[in-house]
Amino acid sequence: MSGGRMKAAVLRGWNDLAVESIEIPEPEPGEVLLRVAACGLCGTDLKMVKGAFEGRGWPPSLPFVMGHEWSGEVAALGEGLGAIDLAVGDRVVAENHIGCGRCPMCRSGRYNLCERAGTPGYRLFGHTAPGALAEYAVRPATMLHKLPDSVNPREAALVNQGSLTVHALRRVAFTAGSTAAIFGPGLLGLLTAAVARASGAERLIMVGRGSRLELAGVMGCDEVVDYEREDPVAGIRRLIGSRGADYVFDCTGNPTVPAQALDSVRRGGKVALLGLTGGTPTSIDVDRLTLDEIDLLGIRSSPNAYPAMIALMRSGAVDLAPLITHVYPIDQVAAAFEALEDRSAIRPIVEF
Repeated sequence: MSGGRMKAAVLRGWNDLAVESIEIPEPEPGEVLLRVAACGLCGTDLKMVKGAFEGRGWPPSLPFVMGHEWSGEVAALGEGLGAIDLAVGDRVVAENHIGCGRCPMCRSGRYNLCERAGTPGYRLFGHTAPGALAEYAVRPATMLHKLPDSVNPREAALVNQGSLTVHALRRVAFTAGSTAAIFGPGLLGLLTAAVARASGAERLIMVGRGSRLELAGVMGCDEVVDYEREDPVAGIRRLIGSRGADYVFDCTGNPTVPAQALDSVRRGGKVALLGLTGGTPTSIDVDRLTLDEIDLLGIRSSPNAYPAMIALMRSGAVDLAPLITHVYPIDQVAAAFEALEDRSAIRPIVEF
């Protein structure tokens, strides 16, 4: 592919995104060239386009290619791969974080918390290193995970976010037969419901509003609470019982929700925060947290969780087809971002 060109959605400045012809990247030693099949767009991508994203290491130098939720296939193998089990044509997804491999967090397997974040040796693809909103991308071979034939490219583009929910359930030590409440029927909340159901949840409640609540039942929830009609804490306790839920997952990024989540969980229960408030302060009842021994856990990314999510999809325990509502060719990437911004799409998928 040396010297070839590809289509890519290129960000040249804030609110300046266009499909252009650029050079196909060359894999360095230890890397693989990948032909991208599908790439999802998320709120972080929208913030990047608008110049509102404040993540570490952002912005890198412009122009920049975004995209971190994707699937594709191996197009070419770089040098120095050793005995790694990859071949041209293999269908794959890739993790986004590559830590330094040397700090205490990386050595303990928590490479999503690499202590060298934002420095040389750390890469977060689609954020601080080029992403996959293009026909081709390169990634270290060690970041790739093979896909079974039963998982189609569109659904495979959701493995990234699905793996985050797997990580969340691991962090809270979720057990079968438990009750859970989920705030936020966006993609992350709906995926959390699907994975919790597949993990043996006895009763699942989704809190939200609007038409997305209709999908909650499809993805595994038993009941919904529309917060425009009922106080969410009262609704959860009405449906689950006055003691509260065993687990509560905040998938909103709304700064008012952590306090509601804390008020919805039982004594000795666990609250997981999957959303980011964008730096807006939030307030919680620390006395309740302490006296009732509630575990409050932050969830970041999906370390070591891709294989488990792929296994759930392979087995049919998790069906992501209902979440694929809007698909666009790369030449219509602007329309895909519009559907993301006006919330008409749960997760716009761009195909190549």
